[in-house]
Amino acid sequence: MSIADIVILVVVVIYFFSSLKVVKQWEEMLVFTFGRFSSQMPPGIHFVWGFFQRAIIIDKRITTTEFKTEGTLSRDKVPVTLLAVLFWRVADVKRAAIEVQDYRATIDLACQTTLRDIVSRSDLEQLLSDQRRLDEEIAAQIRERASSWGIEVHNVEIRDLEIPPSLQDVLSRRAQANAEKEARRIYGEAEVIAAEEFLKAARLYEGSPVAFRLRGLNVLLEAVKSDQNTLLFLPTELTDMLQGFREVKAQSASSD
Repeated sequence: MSIADIVILVVVVIYFFSSLKVVKQWEEMLVFTFGRFSSQMPPGIHFVWGFFQRAIIIDKRITTTEFKTEGTLSRDKVPVTLLAVLFWRVADVKRAAIEVQDYRATIDLACQTTLRDIVSRSDLEQLLSDQRRLDEEIAAQIRERASSWGIEVHNVEIRDLEIPPSLQDVLSRRAQANAEKEARRIYGEAEVIAAEEFLKAARLYEGSPVAFRLRGLNVLLEAVKSDQNTLLFLPTELTDMLQGFREVKAQSASSD
């Protein structure tokens, strides 16, 4: 075998192995012959003619894309920086490769413009308290745009929301004031309930002097249970009650 034959054989072998394409399980391959789409290949080993055909392999797994807006003004003129994550995958490989020049860059740009639009149409209170609705609204708008590119959008999750430090202090004070207001309201309701129960007890004691005296003795017993020296201020009703018990005891002793 001459040297020329060896060179030709080496070139053929190199050409053959360089034309073999391995498509993984999570990928699909598009083949273009002289610039025209010719076939779509499933996972496996495929032969693509070099110099005549070109292959594009596209990953079909779920991909995450982070996007954010910096200093975008909300509807109430508050600068907001919002960070979100988009979960998406290529559903139609042919459309993703042919309909758009770079589907990844297009998705990223669509996410940013959608997020700016949502922030500009929302108040700060909505951005802080209703993030689930914002997630669904952002995902719906991106899904509507990306469906024509062969992209399937799964969901969007807002990861972080930043506002100016001065405004954070204002919101913190307002939240503290609201919490104190709620605590005072609960305390007032408890006072009303306690007053109603005391009123019921007063009506019961008014109709039963014996029950009132027994309650007074119980209070006195609880007061003197302490091991420490206790100074008691007894109401006149309680002293009258004790005096009545002494008189009853003296009468019973004299009768004996």
